[in-house]
Amino acid sequence: LRDLRLANVRRLAQQLDPDPDHAEHTAQLAGQLFDRSGSLHGLTGTERELLVAASIVHNVGLFISHSSHHKHSYYVIRNSEQLTGFTEHEIELIALIARYHRKSHPSEKHAAFAALSKSDQRLVGLLAGMLRLSIGLDRRHAGVVQTMRITVVDRVMSIEPLARDDADLDLEIYSARERSHLLASALDVNIHIAAPSSSSAPSSPVANLESS
Repeated sequence: LRDLRLANVRRLAQQLDPDPDHAEHTAQLAGQLFDRSGSLHGLTGTERELLVAASIVHNVGLFISHSSHHKHSYYVIRNSEQLTGFTEHEIELIALIARYHRKSHPSEKHAAFAALSKSDQRLVGLLAGMLRLSIGLDRRHAGVVQTMRITVVDRVMSIEPLARDDADLDLEIYSARERSHLLASALDVNIHIAAPSSSSAPSSPVANLESS
């Protein structure tokens, strides 16, 4: 069932997202971020699957218009008939996580978000925060950041993005910092995104969408 659901999510992205490779790489980074911050959030593979799905389809609203495309993504995902295997509730969560990948943070001023239970509201904020930061780490849509190292000490989560060949990550680091506030709030931590040391570059990609 999980394979079916992932295949259907990818099919929707391939049809509607002008750059599905960026979405796929974002999903890999989001999966790593989820796995390596488990000591803070304590979530399971069920929630991870929702994050990966939302990451893959977060830009399908571009099919309608670039302006407010995060809102269009919510509409497309929520009304798609292709996401076979997900429950209606799961589709709603995926759509809301994608909706909050940019612009305003989740708010009870938004009817769909306000309709969620408090626990689901917290989940959407947390996973949307992970998605936002992961999008920042692929700012150039070039897959430059391959993986990341995460440490947590005294409510400070340090993220060290890693790339091959000593690539310049200044833009990715800046963008990730700009997009880190929602996740920091959801986890109640300070987030520090550090430039990698020259000896930290990975020799090969290490993540896939199922685990890292």
